[in-house]
Amino acid sequence: MNNYQEFSTRANVVTRRTYNRPKEDGTFETWEETADRVIEHQKWLWERAKADTLDMAEIVELEKLRMLMIERKATPSGRTLWLGGTNVAKTREASQFNCSFGRIETVHDIVDAMWLLLQGCGVGFEPVVGTLNGFAKKVNVRVIRSAKVLGEAKGCPDNQSWRSVDEVGKKTYHLKIGDSAEAWAKSAGKLFAMKDAVDVLILDFSEVRAAGERLKGYGWISSGDETISSAFQRICDLLNGRAGQLLTRIDILDVLNHLGTTLSSRRSAEIALMPVSDPEVDNFISAKKDFWLHGNEHRQQSNNSIVFHKKPTQWELSYIFDKMVEAGGSEPGFINAESAKKRAPHFKGVNPCAEILLGNKSFCNLVEVDWGKFLQDFGGLQEAVEIVARANYRQTCVNLDDGVLQRSWHELNEFLRLCGVGATGIVKFLDHHTGQNNVVTMLQALRSSAKKGANSMADELGLPRAKLVTTVKPSGTLSKIMDTTEGVHKPLGKYLFNNVTFSKHDEIIPKLVASGYKVIEKPFESDSVLVTFPVAYEDVKFDLVDGKEVNLETAISQLDRYKLMMDHYVDHNCSVTISYDNGEIPDIITWILDNWDTYVGVSFIYRNDPTKSAADLGYAYLPQEVVSEEVYRAYANTLMPVDLTNLASTDDLTDEECLTGACPIR
Repeated sequence: MNNYQEFSTRANVVTRRTYNRPKEDGTFETWEETADRVIEHQKWLWERAKADTLDMAEIVELEKLRMLMIERKATPSGRTLWLGGTNVAKTREASQFNCSFGRIETVHDIVDAMWLLLQGCGVGFEPVVGTLNGFAKKVNVRVIRSAKVLGEAKGCPDNQSWRSVDEVGKKTYHLKIGDSAEAWAKSAGKLFAMKDAVDVLILDFSEVRAAGERLKGYGWISSGDETISSAFQRICDLLNGRAGQLLTRIDILDVLNHLGTTLSSRRSAEIALMPVSDPEVDNFISAKKDFWLHGNEHRQQSNNSIVFHKKPTQWELSYIFDKMVEAGGSEPGFINAESAKKRAPHFKGVNPCAEILLGNKSFCNLVEVDWGKFLQDFGGLQEAVEIVARANYRQTCVNLDDGVLQRSWHELNEFLRLCGVGATGIVKFLDHHTGQNNVVTMLQALRSSAKKGANSMADELGLPRAKLVTTVKPSGTLSKIMDTTEGVHKPLGKYLFNNVTFSKHDEIIPKLVASGYKVIEKPFESDSVLVTFPVAYEDVKFDLVDGKEVNLETAISQLDRYKLMMDHYVDHNCSVTISYDNGEIPDIITWILDNWDTYVGVSFIYRNDPTKSAADLGYAYLPQEVVSEEVYRAYANTLMPVDLTNLASTDDLTDEECLTGACPIR
C-alpha cells in the first residue's frame, strides 16, 4: 500500500528529506517502511518493559498506531522517525529523546551536554559558576588536523592522552581525539579536567574520519574534524583567558555554544537560561548583540531566556522588551519559574522550544496528533490521543546507563516518566468547533484521553505514572508532512508559496524541475537552491486584504489562544511564537501581568506585513510568501506529480529547522 498520492508534493519531499532513512542499496525508505521501523521499535520497547512477548490485543494496538502513522494522523517524534528501530536507538537510548535540560556546573556536565548534542537531542542548560575553571596557567595550543580522505578506514574510536617533558623541562599534554561520538564527548571533558600546569597542549584530530562520509549508525553525514577542531581551539582560548580563575556564566554559555557547532549537518538545538537576579544577567541579555562584529557567531547556537522566580514589575518587562527591540525583536525570552513550579515541582528548566518542563538532568520524548484530521470524528480523535499517549509512555522505558551519561539522568527518568502528547492542526480544530464552552469541554476531554493512555500503560507495566503528559510543540516539520497547520500557530495566509532550501546536488532537483517547480539559486548560499511549493489552507479563516486572504491576528489574540490551551489542555507548556509590532508592546505587557499564573513562556518575533512581497519588504526572498488565489492556482495548475522512488542517497538531507543549532520557535 502506498499513500503518497494522498499528500502534497511538499509533504512527501520533506518526508523523504528528513525522516526516510537511506537503505543499504542507496535508496530511501518509503513512508510505510519508516512506519514499520518505528513500530518495530515500539514492539521492542514494550516487550522489554513487560518481560514477555506481546499478546494479540497488544499487537492489534500497534497496528492501530501504525495506521495512524501511515495516514499521517499521528506520529512519534522526529527523533524516533529518524532513529527508531536502529541499533543506535537500542544501544544509545538517549538518542530517542527530543528534550533535555541540565545545569552545567562540572566536567561531567560538559561531557553529558556534548554527548546529548551528538545524539541529536535538544539541550537546555543553565550555566552555573563555582566549579568549572580555566587552565592552571596559560598554555600554547597546537592543533593537528586529520589528513584522512573519503573511503579511508575510520580511525581509532577511543581517546588517547599522555604527558611528556622535553630536555629543557617543557611539559606537554597530548590529547588524541578518537573517531566516535563517545570519544568526542569525553574529549570535551578532558579539556576541563586537565589541572596540570603544562606548557603545551596538543589537540590531535588525526584519527577523525573525513568529512562527507555517512555515519552508518546515525545515518547522517560526518562533518570531519573541521568544526570540532575550530571549536576546541576557541574553547582553549577561553580557558587560557581564564587561567587560574573560575569560569563565568557567560564563559560557560560560550563553551556550550562552541560545542553545539561541532555537529554534523543534522544539528541539535540549545537554550540557555539565567536567573534575572544574577549579576551577569545584563551581559546575558545582550550576549548576541552585534555578534558578527565581535566574533561571537557561535552564540547563534542557543536561544537565551531569563528566568523569573517571582512576578516582575511592569518596568522590568518594559526593560526586557526594550532589549528585545534592540536585538531585533525576539531575544531574550523570559520564563515564569513560579508558574512552572506549580505545574511541575521538579522544574529546573526547559528544552530549546520550551514546551517541556524539565528537572536537572531530565528528558522527554514527544508524540503528536493532527487534530485537523478529525474535524468530523471527535471520538476517533480521543482514541488516537489515547493510543499515542500509551506509545509515548513506552518511550520512557529506556536504559540511560550508556557508559557516558551520569546515572542521575536514568534515575530521574525512572521517577518522572515525562510524556509529551502534543497536538498540531490546532487552528483548524478551533476554527471548526464553535462556542467557548464546547471548545473547553473538548480540550479537557482530550487532556483526559492523553492521561488515560499514559496512566493505563504505566499501570499495566507496574511503573510510576507520568508526572506530566500533555504539551504543544512548534511542529514545523511534522506539520508539513501531515499537510496541516503548524502547532498552535495560524498560517500567514490562505495561499502561500513556501520556498524550501535544498542542496543543488540533491537528486530530487531535476525531478522537481521536470515537474514544473520553480527552482532558483539561494541568495548568499552558492551550494543551495530554493524550490517553491504552493500551499493552501482551505479550512482556516482569514481576512481579505487587497485580493489576498491573510492572517491579521493581533498579539493579544495569539496570547489568548495560548491561554486557552494552557488552561484546558497543556500540562507542560504550549510552545508558540507570538508575532507582534512595537505598538502592541504595552498591551502584551499588561496581558502577561494579568495572566502571570497561566504564563510559563512564549517566544516573540517581529511581524512582517503578510500582504507584502519579499521585494516590498526588502528581502531577497521569504520562506513563506502570501499570494492571491489566482496567483496560487496559476502556478499550482502547471505542476505535475513527482516520482520519489529509487532516488539514490547521495546527499545529507538536513532538518532545516535546526540548521543554526537553535530551535525554529525563534
